[in-house]
Amino acid sequence: MRYAVIGAGGLGGFFGGLLAAGGHEVHFVVRGRTLHTLHTSGLSVSGGFLARLDRVEATDDARTIGHVDVVLVAVKAGQLPDIAHQLPPLVGPDTLVITMQNGVDAPDVVAATVGRDHVAPGVVRVFTQLDEPGRISHHGGPDSITFAGWDNVETPLVEAARAAFEGVGIHAPEPADIWVDLWNKAMFIIPTGALGALSGEPLGELRTALRDELTACITEIDAIGRARGVALPPDAVARTLAFIDQQPAEATASLQRDLLAGRPSELDGQVGAVVRIGRQLDVPTPRHALMYAVLSLRERAARG
Repeated sequence: MRYAVIGAGGLGGFFGGLLAAGGHEVHFVVRGRTLHTLHTSGLSVSGGFLARLDRVEATDDARTIGHVDVVLVAVKAGQLPDIAHQLPPLVGPDTLVITMQNGVDAPDVVAATVGRDHVAPGVVRVFTQLDEPGRISHHGGPDSITFAGWDNVETPLVEAARAAFEGVGIHAPEPADIWVDLWNKAMFIIPTGALGALSGEPLGELRTALRDELTACITEIDAIGRARGVALPPDAVARTLAFIDQQPAEATASLQRDLLAGRPSELDGQVGAVVRIGRQLDVPTPRHALMYAVLSLRERAARG
């Protein structure tokens, strides 16, 4: 299959590298230092998965690639507006565009550019890290990517894309409802990331000393999802808390780590999206609104 991967960080470099090593035609759309590194030093994946590519197809202009079968949108949510212009040249009549961002609004943002018929909302569960441009390490996890067409309709291309991931060792199950999967992950990742960044504490403290606040944050997202028509199970909040209780006490979310380290984060794409969608649907989100306001001030201050 012919792929374009937007971004070559922890996710884009990992999935794109494995697909390329598995014999698929993969083109990376990147810029700056990353583009130079891919051209001169190639790309490698280390850890639980191994891949070494001395030659990588990479460009900063998607127009030079043409239409592909699948586009993997692997940048952070806040970067989606910056890469939107790269998508149309890649999208042919049947192209599948898989979103890989944390949060709930990336599919809508991408659909505004390429149309819903092309967008496959995705949920990624893998622990990877960008060590330096072109060097990605894998640190375990469920090692899965779940995606489906906008209305959960199966197509030959969706099935072929799943088979391609399975062929390189990545579990790609067919979801019963991709939107339920997307919102279930959001109920875990957004509250733990935001509350963790606000408090500076890992999961062990969030689920004990701050359990009431954590539960309230999860409940806000549950309410928005239901108001939006997502068929969340009746016990979705309890299931999310039970999942959090099973995680290592010292674990932290990527949003928390990025914010505390002063790195570019998905604050707006995760917490900001919850606040915006809540307002649109007239669902109160007081805790997320407070966390978004405070963390936005901190983020601006960190940038100077």
